[in-house]
Amino acid sequence: MSRCDFYPINFIAFFFFFFQHPIHTTPKMLRKYSTSCLLESFRLAMGRVSSQAMILTSATSNLNELHGMTLGSVCSLSVFPSPLIQFNLHLPSYTSSELHKHKYLALHVLPPTKNSVHLSRIFAKGVKLNKGAKLAPTKEEKIDGQVFHEMTKPFTRLQKGVDYLFYNISDVQIPILSNVETTLICQTRNTFPVDNHEIWVADVVDIIHNKTQKSGGILYFDRGFHKIGKSLSED
Repeated sequence: MSRCDFYPINFIAFFFFFFQHPIHTTPKMLRKYSTSCLLESFRLAMGRVSSQAMILTSATSNLNELHGMTLGSVCSLSVFPSPLIQFNLHLPSYTSSELHKHKYLALHVLPPTKNSVHLSRIFAKGVKLNKGAKLAPTKEEKIDGQVFHEMTKPFTRLQKGVDYLFYNISDVQIPILSNVETTLICQTRNTFPVDNHEIWVADVVDIIHNKTQKSGGILYFDRGFHKIGKSLSED
């Protein structure tokens, strides 16, 4: 039973409380309870939906300051008249600061491999519950419901020339991850602040294909990473 479930005894207790306490305390109690239930229900509802896990890396002018993070919000915004990508960032964010400053980024489509899961964990703040495939909830997620949170310096766990190279564009450099399926090089166009998040829109200016076979990428669902299964039909 969730916190939002009611039994008849709850109504009896409520009305007893209502008549025993001043009326001005009731609206505050109801408002707090309703908000709590709505947030919990929303997290449960969105937990039923899988999302594409991709890694964003930001352009830099200082090769000692490299930033990036795992995202579950990347989607195609348009193809015509120009290809546009959309994604969200949770604030505060080192990556957001770098994007505002340097205007370029790379989005990596990951193949469904153990190495991709390893990279996704490195660029997210979540850690393993155990040796299994699930991520443990962080204290930040318990507060804001956001699954992936930015680590300060994920590139300290990677080796230059082996795990990543650099893509030069417009006097800045973008770290490009190795062993990925596709990399989208993008230039930021618009940013829209919404509460403690930012919605970003970026133009795709170049595409690097490293593998010829389409895999569907890596999916995040039920606190773990998955791959595309068998296709469905109406028959």
